[in-house]
Amino acid sequence: MNEDFSKTPIDELLERALQYHNAFKVNQAIGFYEKILQISPENPHAIHYLGVAYHQLDQHDLALKFLEMAVSLKPDSSETFNHYGSALLKVPNFEAAEAAFRQALKLNPSNAEALFNLGNLIISGPELQNQVDAISPERAVEATHLLRQAIALNPDQLTWQLELANALIEIDEKLEAKQIIDDIIFKEPTLAKAYFIRAKIKFGDMDLTKCILLSPTSHRAINNLGVVKLRQGDLNEVVPLYKKASLIAPDDPSVRWGLANGLLATGNLKKGWREARWRHKKPELLIERQGLPREWRGEEIKDGKLLVYHEQGIGDELRFASCFKDLTHKVLAPCIIETDPRLAPLFSRSFPEIEFINKLPRSENAVPEVDYSHFVKTNDIEACTALGDLPLHFRPNVESFSKEISYLIPSPKFSDAWKEQLDRMAPGKKIGFCWNTALPNKRYGDYFFSINELNPIFSIKNSVLVNLQATDCEEELKLAEEHFGIEIYRPKSIDMFNELDNVAALISQLDFVVGPFTSILSMAGAIGTRCFGLTLTKDWTALGTDDFPWNPAMTCFYKGTANSWKPLMEKVADMIVESE
Repeated sequence: MNEDFSKTPIDELLERALQYHNAFKVNQAIGFYEKILQISPENPHAIHYLGVAYHQLDQHDLALKFLEMAVSLKPDSSETFNHYGSALLKVPNFEAAEAAFRQALKLNPSNAEALFNLGNLIISGPELQNQVDAISPERAVEATHLLRQAIALNPDQLTWQLELANALIEIDEKLEAKQIIDDIIFKEPTLAKAYFIRAKIKFGDMDLTKCILLSPTSHRAINNLGVVKLRQGDLNEVVPLYKKASLIAPDDPSVRWGLANGLLATGNLKKGWREARWRHKKPELLIERQGLPREWRGEEIKDGKLLVYHEQGIGDELRFASCFKDLTHKVLAPCIIETDPRLAPLFSRSFPEIEFINKLPRSENAVPEVDYSHFVKTNDIEACTALGDLPLHFRPNVESFSKEISYLIPSPKFSDAWKEQLDRMAPGKKIGFCWNTALPNKRYGDYFFSINELNPIFSIKNSVLVNLQATDCEEELKLAEEHFGIEIYRPKSIDMFNELDNVAALISQLDFVVGPFTSILSMAGAIGTRCFGLTLTKDWTALGTDDFPWNPAMTCFYKGTANSWKPLMEKVADMIVESE
């Protein structure tokens, strides 16, 4: 016979519900919460804990429904805002979750779970969102402070200590981080995540392998091991690892992009280009494009025009521009390419049969938006494709790449002016150089080098050294001149970051360009100036070759696991000296 709950006091019902809830009998607890709401539809505690219960059952819509009601009914409850933030993480809505955790701490600064949740969100959020952007130093320091407070209140939480180690890695306190992780592993040697985080300190394969043995479905560890194997040049293991990760997490854009990298890096271009379309779902590339027509799939367009929409950085734009000539031959219809305005003059001169437009304005929303509706209608756009998808149609294999030394035409006016200036200098080889990206990112710092590591290049006799660095680097240039006893020419009256048509003309008048894989090297290769690109390891851009199919004028060197750039710099210097 069913019990008549309507005669049971609400406090007693709530106590029984919490007993079930604390005993992890969540479904039974839900039954009691629902009975309470039949009697008292706005009971704040029943609504609150019902939301928590649905959150524990991964019924996210219901969890948010009740927890949103709970925070309005219990605006002074730190616990409620903390639970609300936890539910928002699952949606995911990271921005709203952070706001909820901060409100929880405003109401109770000693809420240990809220301290941990906020610190953990700051540190792990970018990774959870598949973002490559590094956490700002201020945010990383704040996360460390929050996590230390949480652990002081709850010192036995090993997982909390792991996240503190994670935060310490972000602020380069790796020695303390390693000590924390080593202590955790000593206490709990089967904690897979400890090995995953320790692998970040020294980017090797042993800890990741251990993590995968303990947690075979850890797709992020498998994915990262694929990255390590790619860096180590162990190409036979790269694609199987990425495939395994993608089977476990088929909808994770970072994993699928990893698989694309692996396929392209091992020369499987057809499958690699198709898999690379997952990049559109990565948060750092995600844009809501509205009003676009149907997608172009490589067919001839008989009516209307083709739009190639913008999506990449300068270096990628310069690289994919090698497909523009193929585009005009295949489409047999007018083409419009949306581009960074800094490149429009150079592209328009090099491909006069194509119309280039400045990229349409994007909104400043968390996910940028751009509306193409008016442009598509007024320009008779029949179909569209992404810039980065052009190789899918024109580069099915390495043999399909053009063997032409250059495909971009610098401005004759600017080129003549630079030739005149350079001719007035001392005789010798004109060597342009850079050493870092104009948009540095902590996560990729080891792909670049310091100006001092260019010493073998600076030591070449009978040469004119030309600075091509697009950052504010005058102090570094002065120190290098004093230290090495050299003179470095700074091109004047030119903005290296913005005046790219003028930069292209300058590079065209140099004999050599040396530097990491930045847009400067992409520019040099596209123009046909002999250039030497130095980077950490082969990636997808090498397409499984020892050359650089995009730019025959470029020779690539890879540091790999070596401790110094010096041997590579010396090789480059020798090649420059030996050239005629």
